[in-house]
Amino acid sequence: MVVSFTVQFGRDVARMGGAGWTREARVAEDSDFQTLKNLLSSEDGWTLEYEKDGVKVWAEDAAHGALRTVKVVAEFEDVDPEALYDVLHDPEYRSVWDTHMLAAEDAGHINVNNDVGYYAMSCPAPLKNRDFVLQRSWLDTGDEKMILNHSVYHKDYPPRKGFVRALSLLTGFVVRRRNGPGSWLGYVSRSDPRGALPAWLVNRVTAQLAPRLVHQLHAASRRYPGWKALTDTPYYQPWRNPEQVPPYRINLEDCIDPEAPPPPVEQKPNTSKTKLEVPQVKEVESHSIEDLGDISSEFSVEVEELADLTLDPTKKKGKFYKLVKSMKNRRKSVQVAKSADNLVDAKPTEVEKTEKRKSSFKFHRRFSLSRGRED
Repeated sequence: MVVSFTVQFGRDVARMGGAGWTREARVAEDSDFQTLKNLLSSEDGWTLEYEKDGVKVWAEDAAHGALRTVKVVAEFEDVDPEALYDVLHDPEYRSVWDTHMLAAEDAGHINVNNDVGYYAMSCPAPLKNRDFVLQRSWLDTGDEKMILNHSVYHKDYPPRKGFVRALSLLTGFVVRRRNGPGSWLGYVSRSDPRGALPAWLVNRVTAQLAPRLVHQLHAASRRYPGWKALTDTPYYQPWRNPEQVPPYRINLEDCIDPEAPPPPVEQKPNTSKTKLEVPQVKEVESHSIEDLGDISSEFSVEVEELADLTLDPTKKKGKFYKLVKSMKNRRKSVQVAKSADNLVDAKPTEVEKTEKRKSSFKFHRRFSLSRGRED
């Protein structure tokens, strides 16, 4: 599981740990482990700070006064990848090789690949000791073995007197087999020790402590197989054997910080479509003389108040409505016999023009809707 803040890679990590960062506990996804690998494989935005004995340390190019991410790559010719992976997991063996550890407690598992625990460490004077509440997530694909951790909240582990509650924003390990014998280790860390320490001092100390941690891991990994064989539980490795994981599961509601600000609510656009009830008005069809047939040749009907009639279906449909309906149904093709004089392209006489103007007028017969007879 990885913290809910956005971690893309490179410079995006510089935005972590701000006011918007939340310590959310959730099961890790494949994309979270891919983010860790992207950070280790990226080259842009990093400055090489240390290179010695096969150990390289890079620091992120960050703005002045901002916490920086540290990246370490090392190769061990005399250490098997499985032993290195076990050293990073085994809580009993950590008390042997980790000289800064003061206490470690297991709060419980979320599932077989995610757990929550408490870790306290000593700091050199005059600094106060630090403690963490961490969630770990791991994934073993065979070719690669990966571990992630970040700080979370748990109600059973409030801040303790004498300690400053520090934050691990993102810490991760990738273990692979070298092309030859031995193992390859990639390590990324971005932590906030809190307190009154300035960011420039934290960045400088982190870059100096990273190589020491790698050398400690190297020495501890060489001794681990012999130490594990002498313990009472040489085959107890729940990080490898899921059936050995205790059945107790923690409640994720116990990992919700009541003092944390609520996440911002995203305003979703209103996509609901309001259906407008618009009455449909039947359009009055216009008909030519040919469409109306013999009746239209004698007279035309002036349609009045037809829209009002169709809008109100409760009105009684009288003779006028039936007449219009019958006219529409009686569409016949009318062949007008034209005289030979009309086919001749000649100039009409004044008498013909007068007769034509008179014939263009139509007599209109109006019908009363109420009485259904001629006015």
